[in-house]
Amino acid sequence: MQRLLQLDVRVTLSLLLLLLLLQAPTQLAQHHSPNPSPIPSSSDAMANTEANNVAEFSRRLANFSVSLYGKLIALKPNTNVVFSPFSIQTCAAMARLGAVGDTADELDRGLGLVSSDVGKIAESFHQVLAAYEKSSILRIANKLYVMKDYELADEFNSLLAKQFLSTAENVDFTLSAQAAGTINKWVEQQTNSLIKDLVPASLLGERTRLVLINAIHFKGNWVHQFPEHATRNERFHLNEVDGVDVPMMNLKERFRYANLPELDAAALELPYKDSDLSMLIVLPNSKTGLAQLEQKLRTTPLAQITDKLYSSQVVVKLPKFKAEFQVELTPVFQQLGMSRLFSDNANFSKMLKSPESLKVSAIVHKAFIDVNELGTEAAAATAFVVACRTISFVPPPRPEYFYVNRPFFYYIASYQGVALFAGNMQKF
Repeated sequence: MQRLLQLDVRVTLSLLLLLLLLQAPTQLAQHHSPNPSPIPSSSDAMANTEANNVAEFSRRLANFSVSLYGKLIALKPNTNVVFSPFSIQTCAAMARLGAVGDTADELDRGLGLVSSDVGKIAESFHQVLAAYEKSSILRIANKLYVMKDYELADEFNSLLAKQFLSTAENVDFTLSAQAAGTINKWVEQQTNSLIKDLVPASLLGERTRLVLINAIHFKGNWVHQFPEHATRNERFHLNEVDGVDVPMMNLKERFRYANLPELDAAALELPYKDSDLSMLIVLPNSKTGLAQLEQKLRTTPLAQITDKLYSSQVVVKLPKFKAEFQVELTPVFQQLGMSRLFSDNANFSKMLKSPESLKVSAIVHKAFIDVNELGTEAAAATAFVVACRTISFVPPPRPEYFYVNRPFFYYIASYQGVALFAGNMQKF
């Protein structure tokens, strides 16, 4: 029974934490419990506009993901990387709504946001958040914790409530253990207890003013599940010489597939049931080709790969795998041109009504993924601490062979290309 329960639960989730530290308090607080705004009109004209907006949002998110991924693999070489581009960008964008001047400009450029106007920025995220607001398989929740006796700036609070569908709660950060417990309890509830004790009490204190959290919870199975009886130990090549035996799943089914000679690789899309989400695996042709593939992916948009996918019978071998990843993102943000937010020159003056200075002191990201016969289980957590696809080719009549027996790259994304997770698998 325990095994069956474990197999039935397929969860993908991501968590993003933003903790804001500033100087001395000056103003009384107000607790807000905002209600989300209604989903936009479904008229054809508006639907077309929104589809175009989401496509542009996805393109920019994919570019941010590629830039972020390049920095992560440089920072953590020879490591299985997994992270959530959407969560990192979402929570950083929430902070951007309270930024002014050069701080705002750096975040606009570094995050690749659709506009420098806070209203348009918020609306671009709302279109994605609202699309999944009533989904039974993908849940996205935003939460704002505010230091007691502090009041949010009206515009900042309104944008978070209406566009980011955020709720708010007052806490006393001077009671650091109690405050951390409150936050961590909410995190556990949003992640089915997969992420515990995310916020240590040591991060909170009398200078803490705000904590913003974004959590994503996705529960889904493969459309075409791998039969458990077909899983057997097979060789996974770590390089030209070394290898390791891993549980290899096996399946022959019709999938969207593409040969990518310009990348010296092939791609396979594994869709999830009852959703517009799928896992895209990009597999280099050689055992040692991952590094070269990663270099080429920096200038290859995600859409350029998915546009070349066509439906074909594919013989698939995919290893069951798990990976955990943790990284401090401050140097990564700095390398991406976002450094002012960590300095005393940071300007987040549109967050609170009180005239105090805020700056980011740390950004910590944690992630986990588990892939098996029924689907994918993944989680990500980031602590932000502040003092239509087309078929381009005619499929060949013979089946394709997609043997994932060497290091590879993957995305978990929506049909329109919203990248929820990305990573690689290069060692067991």
